[in-house]
Amino acid sequence: MRATFPTRSQSAIASIFRVPPELYPLYAACIVVCCSATYFSYKKLATDRTLKLGRSNPTFDEKLQEALEKKD
Repeated sequence: MRATFPTRSQSAIASIFRVPPELYPLYAACIVVCCSATYFSYKKLATDRTLKLGRSNPTFDEKLQEALEKKD
Protein backbone atom coordinates (compact mmCIF):
# COMPACT_ATOMS: atom_id res chain seq x y z
CA MET A 1 0.00 0.00 0.00
CA ARG A 2 1.09 3.46 -0.79
CA ALA A 3 0.43 6.43 1.51
CA THR A 4 -1.86 9.07 0.09
CA PHE A 5 -0.61 12.60 -0.23
CA PRO A 6 -2.72 15.41 1.16
CA THR A 7 -4.50 17.44 -1.44
CA ARG A 8 -3.69 21.09 -1.99
CA SER A 9 -6.73 22.40 -0.09
CA GLN A 10 -6.03 20.26 2.98
CA SER A 11 -2.42 21.36 3.20
CA ALA A 12 -3.39 25.03 2.82
CA ILE A 13 -5.87 24.78 5.69
CA ALA A 14 -3.34 23.01 7.89
CA SER A 15 -0.75 25.71 7.27
CA ILE A 16 -3.20 28.48 8.24
CA PHE A 17 -3.84 27.03 11.69
CA ARG A 18 -0.22 26.33 12.47
CA VAL A 19 1.04 28.46 15.36
CA PRO A 20 4.75 28.72 16.04
CA PRO A 21 5.67 27.73 19.62
CA GLU A 22 7.53 31.01 20.07
CA LEU A 23 4.18 32.84 20.12
CA TYR A 24 2.64 30.83 22.99
CA PRO A 25 3.89 33.24 25.71
CA LEU A 26 2.55 36.19 23.72
CA TYR A 27 -0.89 34.58 23.42
CA ALA A 28 -0.88 33.72 27.12
CA ALA A 29 -0.01 37.31 28.04
CA CYS A 30 -2.75 38.68 25.77
CA ILE A 31 -5.31 36.36 27.34
CA VAL A 32 -4.30 37.43 30.84
CA VAL A 33 -4.51 41.11 29.90
CA CYS A 34 -7.95 40.73 28.30
CA CYS A 35 -9.33 38.74 31.23
CA SER A 36 -8.01 41.17 33.84
CA ALA A 37 -9.27 44.20 31.90
CA THR A 38 -12.74 42.64 31.69
CA TYR A 39 -12.75 41.71 35.37
CA PHE A 40 -11.60 45.09 36.68
CA SER A 41 -13.88 47.03 34.32
CA TYR A 42 -16.89 45.02 35.48
CA LYS A 43 -15.82 45.41 39.10
CA LYS A 44 -15.52 49.20 38.70
CA LEU A 45 -18.87 49.55 36.95
CA ALA A 46 -20.67 47.28 39.41
CA THR A 47 -19.38 48.78 42.67
CA ASP A 48 -18.77 52.48 41.97
CA ARG A 49 -21.49 54.57 43.63
CA THR A 50 -20.46 57.83 41.95
CA LEU A 51 -21.52 56.55 38.52
CA LYS A 52 -25.16 56.94 37.59
CA LEU A 53 -25.64 53.67 35.76
CA GLY A 54 -29.17 52.33 35.88
CA ARG A 55 -30.37 54.92 38.41
CA SER A 56 -32.88 57.56 37.49
CA ASN A 57 -31.87 61.19 37.77
CA PRO A 58 -33.91 63.18 40.27
CA THR A 59 -36.30 65.69 38.80
CA PHE A 60 -36.27 69.37 39.66
CA ASP A 61 -39.44 69.07 41.77
CA GLU A 62 -37.92 66.41 44.02
CA LYS A 63 -34.82 68.53 44.62
CA LEU A 64 -36.96 71.60 45.33
CA GLN A 65 -39.02 69.70 47.89
CA GLU A 66 -35.87 68.44 49.61
CA ALA A 67 -34.45 71.96 49.80
CA LEU A 68 -37.68 73.38 51.19
CA GLU A 69 -37.93 70.64 53.82
CA LYS A 70 -34.34 71.23 54.94
CA LYS A 71 -34.95 74.97 55.27
CA ASP A 72 -37.75 74.54 57.81
